[in-house]
Amino acid sequence: MDTPFADISIEQSIHNLLNEYADCLDSERLEDWPELFLENGSYFVSTRDNLEAGLDGGYWMYYTSQAMMRDRVTSLRHINTYNKYYCRHLITNTKVKPQDDGSFKANSNFLLVQIGFEGKTEGIRAGEYRDTVVMFEGELKFKEKLVVVDTFHSDTTLIKPL
Repeated sequence: MDTPFADISIEQSIHNLLNEYADCLDSERLEDWPELFLENGSYFVSTRDNLEAGLDGGYWMYYTSQAMMRDRVTSLRHINTYNKYYCRHLITNTKVKPQDDGSFKANSNFLLVQIGFEGKTEGIRAGEYRDTVVMFEGELKFKEKLVVVDTFHSDTTLIKPL
């Protein structure tokens, strides 16, 4: 985040964190993505269907530390083979609520469009980010990011974080 925390509101700071999150993924700065989380931060991807049915499990991605996230980035860079694509995240309607423990709950809608190098739309995903954000050493970090995808069906394989 380029703007010092003391100069802007907490809500605007959380918007900036979300924008940085999207920019890391859209600009292929995947190595920077885990740094937006606490060392023991978690990142989960699930579907609305599973959550509404009360099903525990069935996560599309399940990382419980920066180390696991970094391992995924290493795998994407050096091991996995997949068709390359461009991403564009649109994040809207963010609502921030302070919590008694000093953290903040932030819920946002997202739309992700994936475009293949040939120019064809490869996938469109929509859903909600359910974030827990904390202040750590003067910076906002994700303590937990739960990505809730609106549909169980997907045209493409989930390769990168959403």
